Amino acid sequence: MSPAPIFVPRDKAAEALGIGERTLEALVASGEAPPPRKISKGRVGWLWRELVEFAESRPVSDLRPGPGKQAPQDAQPAA
Repeated sequence: MSPAPIFVPRDKAAEALGIGERTLEALVASGEAPPPRKISKGRVGWLWRELVEFAESRPVSDLRPGPGKQAPQDAQPAA
């Protein structure tokens, strides 16, 4: 098993967090998510450690797990 990467590109950072790249960019812009680091001229990436810390700092959700958001059964329209 290979060690965790030090830096990850935008697409892999978003994928690791389970969000889209635009959502990641919005979270960075709002100051909620860590910003990317300059790796070299014209290349940036996120520190894996900071992504993990960000994920672990998120509050516990009251949403049900699973694909998409579903309304409670009593909120479903009658057939």
